[in-house]
Amino acid sequence: MRLFLWTALYSLLLSSVTWAHSISKDAFHIGILLYDDAQTIDYAGPYEVFGQANYRLTTISENGETITSAMGLQVVPDTSFDQESQFDAVIIPGGGINKAMENPKILRWIKEQSEQVQYVLTVCNGAFILANTGLLDGKKATTIRGAFNSFESSFPDIELVKDKKFVDNGQLITTAGLSSGIDGALYLVSKVDTMEKAKSVAAKIEYQWRPQGGYIRGMMADRIMPDLGDLPGSIQFVSEEYSYGSLEDWYSAFQLSADINAVKNWLNEQMIEKSKWKKDLKKSNANRWVYHSIDEHAEFQVDFVSPSKSQPWVIKLSILAQPS
Repeated sequence: MRLFLWTALYSLLLSSVTWAHSISKDAFHIGILLYDDAQTIDYAGPYEVFGQANYRLTTISENGETITSAMGLQVVPDTSFDQESQFDAVIIPGGGINKAMENPKILRWIKEQSEQVQYVLTVCNGAFILANTGLLDGKKATTIRGAFNSFESSFPDIELVKDKKFVDNGQLITTAGLSSGIDGALYLVSKVDTMEKAKSVAAKIEYQWRPQGGYIRGMMADRIMPDLGDLPGSIQFVSEEYSYGSLEDWYSAFQLSADINAVKNWLNEQMIEKSKWKKDLKKSNANRWVYHSIDEHAEFQVDFVSPSKSQPWVIKLSILAQPS
């Protein structure tokens, strides 16, 4: 009987939820920047979090016209830069950022907003857009793992953090890649309100939030995988088959179109230059090469696989142990 009463009460509470963000002028107001090629999860993930937190949400773009996201989703922004809006925080998503980060109107709008909002939150490589305003100079930031090298070379005055899902400079908060925007949004909820509210929102969206840990892409085992550089003209990249792993192991595979001997010669030359890695002649054979790091804590394995005579070779790269 007690279980029935609790179930009925819980169902009643759920039925009273409006599932919409606040429209109150007194609610915490967040402006979400949109532009062509923005990554959908970068703005949609935080949008869901802030809506569940009952904040007021407004999407905004340069001209207010329909934008096309990186994967083709079209969205009509609520407003444009020309319409006066007062926000408490602004969100800058990543995605195809090349045009956005060089757009003087977008950069000027971000600078103007930074003078009046409490917080600016970037998601993924949206950090590049904020960094191009100069507002991150002398501060710490993070971004998507695949853009670490580019970010460091482009913005030497910013200290890149590689082992956090989000970095807080007070007003300016940057997050790592893609779903990390959900983590950053939950963290912002904890700053605006309480940690209890943030955890409650995470529970509502069935998200296992670990503010100080969890899956941090920059810490995965492939961070020690040898950098093999660019392919020569004689070898063509066809596709990535898979890429996944953990803190201890990582597995990637790529299809390459070329004579296999050309691939092996190129790879051998690359590995000879990697003084950290030494080939294990006892474990290696014609189609499997095994290397050990000089500290012997990590093993790098290369497998050459030919699915059939008509298909490109698949090159499998594996990190089988991470240094302790």
